[in-house]
Amino acid sequence: MENQDPDLRRRAEGEVLKRGGRDAHLPEQDVRRLCHDLEVHLVELRNEALRELQHDLQISEEKYRDLYDFAPIGYIALDADGRIIETNLMAASLVGGPRASLTNQRFQYFLEQESIRDFIAFRDRVLAAGGRETVVVRLRATRESESARVQIEGKAEEGQTFRAALIDITWRKQAEEALMRRTDDLITLNAEVEAARDEAHLYPDIMAHDVRNANNVSGMYADLLIDLAQGDLKAYAEKLHDSIQRSTEILRNAATFRRIHQEPSDLKPVHLSHVVRASLARTPETGVSFEDTSAEVWADDLLPEIFTNLIGNAVKFGGPAVEITIRVEEDGEEVLVSVEDTDPGVSDEAKRKLFHRFERGMARGSGEGLGLFIVRTLVKRYGGDIRVEDRVPDRPERGTAFRFTLKKA
Repeated sequence: MENQDPDLRRRAEGEVLKRGGRDAHLPEQDVRRLCHDLEVHLVELRNEALRELQHDLQISEEKYRDLYDFAPIGYIALDADGRIIETNLMAASLVGGPRASLTNQRFQYFLEQESIRDFIAFRDRVLAAGGRETVVVRLRATRESESARVQIEGKAEEGQTFRAALIDITWRKQAEEALMRRTDDLITLNAEVEAARDEAHLYPDIMAHDVRNANNVSGMYADLLIDLAQGDLKAYAEKLHDSIQRSTEILRNAATFRRIHQEPSDLKPVHLSHVVRASLARTPETGVSFEDTSAEVWADDLLPEIFTNLIGNAVKFGGPAVEITIRVEEDGEEVLVSVEDTDPGVSDEAKRKLFHRFERGMARGSGEGLGLFIVRTLVKRYGGDIRVEDRVPDRPERGTAFRFTLKKA
């Protein structure tokens, strides 16, 4: 009586209330009939509840069966020998046989020879460990389909059987293999490019070395001519000397430009005064005003090229009598460097294109247009910025000021 239906209980109590106390002295036959009716009604109610439950279960089973049959992943049940118990439609499609004919066939039959041993080892692991195991196998080609790569994930069930999910990874494997082939091709091509680049650099290096040596010898003879010659011959010798110097400058700039693009930007703290003093030592004949500073900046071994080019630029366009001043100011996390000179100045139009590659931009003299481009490239490499201004505001004829920032170390 503990499992009586609550509705039946309420209906019985209602019936008792309607009858009131007059049923308390019912004849025994009526009491038996009433109990019989109540028991029959209870059985009917239980049967009705069971029919509803069975109906709901049937609907759920049909939904599950549809999900199982039409799933985009293959599902298969196997026994301990690898015999097929059941499959869904996708699994039947993958192995390439009619679904009804697959039952009781060994799954190994549908595998390429190379995959049978892997599958057997996988099956044994699943049944022994009881956990989830994974293996990749290759299915045999059929008249309807090509050989496919399949990833199998299996888990044991009771009674030495296990269920497995079959995922077609053919396209993924093909993509991985294509990527590996492409990677190997790129590695080979990169090696060939490196070899070709080394060979291509060999000839310019040899030429630069030989031209530099020839320039040194020619420079020595030009110096002798300048000392010995007079008049027009002396002027020609000085022009020859300038041309040799420009040739040497071109070689230096070309080498610097190549280093910028070939060497990694491995920045380290650099003492700014040491760099400036080393640059001034290479041009002792140039008058440069500079006060030492304790500032250190983030840079590399190419930092001296900034000062070499800016000082050389000032001498080139300002002449031997040009006055150059280098100032250093610390401003928070940056260091502001100014290289000022008393050359004839730069027009506003020329300022806009001064740092462009192969742009000369100056009103006087001649240049190859690479030095200032290298200066800007190096400043950017170090995380700074550069600009050109009049040394005296709005008085371009009073000289030029190059101002750039570097990150404080």
